[in-house]
Amino acid sequence: MAEHLVPPGPDSLHPLTLESLEAIEKRIAEKKAKKPNDEEKTCKYEDELKPSRDLEEGKPLPRLYDIPAGLVSTALEDLDPYYSDEKTFIVINNKKLIYRFNAAPAFYLLTPFHPIRRLSFKVLVHSYPFSNV
Repeated sequence: MAEHLVPPGPDSLHPLTLESLEAIEKRIAEKKAKKPNDEEKTCKYEDELKPSRDLEEGKPLPRLYDIPAGLVSTALEDLDPYYSDEKTFIVINNKKLIYRFNAAPAFYLLTPFHPIRRLSFKVLVHSYPFSNV
């Protein structure tokens, strides 16, 4: 199956919201609800989606995608279709490097929208402290 990237442009990057997180959880529940039979498992490998090489963690965002200044170091919906039914999101730093995080609550109470966790994303993706180490 061919990999499909989100169409590049100003509308391709969306901030992670509570509604988008609920939509991801709904897709996960739908996927679990229609578990394949043993017969379908053998055919599954032909249609299995693979992660996009252009959107791997640690690589720069492809030039086709334009990131507005307001979305730098903030939680964004994952662009890679492979992760569409997994509870992940991306954060892009000022050098346009991609960082992928888990959207599950940290320590069972810090959601991705909690101020402490949002601050930790900004610290982790900031290029200055970790580039010199």
